[in-house]
Amino acid sequence: MPSNNKDICAYFYESLGQAMYRCKQCGSERKQLAGTGYSNLIAHLAHRHDGFKDQFAATLSSTNSPLQAFGFVSEETSHRFQWMQWVVERNMPLSEVDHERTREMSKWKVVSSRVLLSSMHHVAKKSGKNLEEILGVCFGVMYDGWSHGCMHYVAVYGVFVENGEVSVQLLAVSPLEEGSQDADAHIKLFDGVLNVYNKKLDMVASIVGDNCATNQSVASKISVPLVGCASHRFNLAVNRFLADSEPLLTQFNTLMSKLSQANNFAQLAKATNLHPIKRNITRWSSSFEMLQRYERIRPQIKTMEAVEELIPTGASHRKLIKLLQHMKKFDSVTKKLQCDGIDLADVRLLFDSVIADYPCMREQLKPTAKIVHSPEFEAAAVKAINGGAMSSAEKAAVKRFEEPKRGTKREERAEDYASQILRAGPSKRPKTGGRSDGTIY
Repeated sequence: MPSNNKDICAYFYESLGQAMYRCKQCGSERKQLAGTGYSNLIAHLAHRHDGFKDQFAATLSSTNSPLQAFGFVSEETSHRFQWMQWVVERNMPLSEVDHERTREMSKWKVVSSRVLLSSMHHVAKKSGKNLEEILGVCFGVMYDGWSHGCMHYVAVYGVFVENGEVSVQLLAVSPLEEGSQDADAHIKLFDGVLNVYNKKLDMVASIVGDNCATNQSVASKISVPLVGCASHRFNLAVNRFLADSEPLLTQFNTLMSKLSQANNFAQLAKATNLHPIKRNITRWSSSFEMLQRYERIRPQIKTMEAVEELIPTGASHRKLIKLLQHMKKFDSVTKKLQCDGIDLADVRLLFDSVIADYPCMREQLKPTAKIVHSPEFEAAAVKAINGGAMSSAEKAAVKRFEEPKRGTKREERAEDYASQILRAGPSKRPKTGGRSDGTIY
C-alpha cells in the first residue's frame, strides 16, 4: 500500500490541538498549521529519525488496522465534530450552522444543519451500541427529575463497573407522561429507556435517587434496593439542628431583605462590591451563605442609618459566630458527600461521627432511620467495603453483587472536618480468607 505524508504523520505524531503535534518517538513538539501540508512534521522525522519510512511500511504490512487507528482523522471529520460540539455544548439551534454570519466567523469547513443532524443520529447510534455492550446484564440505575414550565423531566443514568472502576453514563433525559409523576410512570419510563439499549428491568440490581416516597415505591415495585441520597438525609438533619436557631436566622434574613431594597442596596454598593444574600428556607446552605456574607459586610452595614435598628446586638453577633462554626462543619460534610469516590462506608462513618457530635441529628442519620428504604442492603454494603461480618439478612441483600475481593488504595484527603472523620475511621480492606461482597456505588 503506498504511503503519503498524512498517513505517516498520523502514525508518528499525537495531536495536541491548536496546530501542535507531539512526536511519539522522542516527545518533541512541532507546529503545523492546518491546510499547509505536513512539511514541518516530515522534516523533523527526516532529521531526527532515520528510517522512519521503513518503520511505517513495516507496521502497515504487519497489521490490518485502518490508518485512522493511528490517531489522525480527516480534516472534514474533525471539523464536523467541532461543529457538533459547539452546537451541543452551547445549546444552539441546529439552524445556527446555516447562518451566513456564523459561517463567516468560523474557520471550520462549512456543514449544513441537515448533514449535522444526520451526523448526530449516527453518533447517538454508535454510542448507544457501545453502551449496550458495556452495561452488561447487571447494572444500577441512578435518576433525578426536575420541572420546567408545565413539563417534568427525568435524567436516567446507568451505573456499572468497567475495568474495575465505577462508571456512570447518561442514558436519557426524557419527559414523564403528562398528568402523572407516580411510581408507575417512572417504571414505565425506565422500561422504555432500557429498551433502547436492549435491556430489561430485571437486569437492574439497584436504584439511586432521592429518599422520597415515589422512589421508595419504585424500588419496592421492581424489588430492588434503593440507595437514598445521603445529601438529602443530611440536609434534613441540619434543618433539625437549625430549628432552635430559627429566630436568629429570621432576624438576619430580615436585615438582608432590607439591604436588598433599592435605596439601601445602592448605598451599600458604594462601600462594598459584595451584595446582601437572602436565604432559601428549603436549603440550609443558603442560610450558611447568608450568615457568611453578613460577617464579611458587617462593618459596612454598621454605617447605614436606614437599617440601624435591624443590626444585631453584640449578643446576637456572638451567637452568629458560634452558629457559623457549626455550619462550617456541616458544609464540609455536605461537600464531602458530593465528591467522587465517596461510598456507603464513607457516608456511614461521616453520619456516625456527626451523630456523636450532634445527638439531635440521630433520627435522620442513624442506619435504621425511617427514611432509609433498604437498611439491610446499606448495612451489608458498608460491611462489604470494610470487611465486616454480615448477618444472614445482609448477605441475602447483596448476594447479587458478590464478587472476588480486591484491595483498593485510598487517596489522601484534605484536612477539613469531614476529612478528619474519614481519615480517623476504620480501614476498608476486606478481611483475609473467604469471599467478600465488593459492592461499589
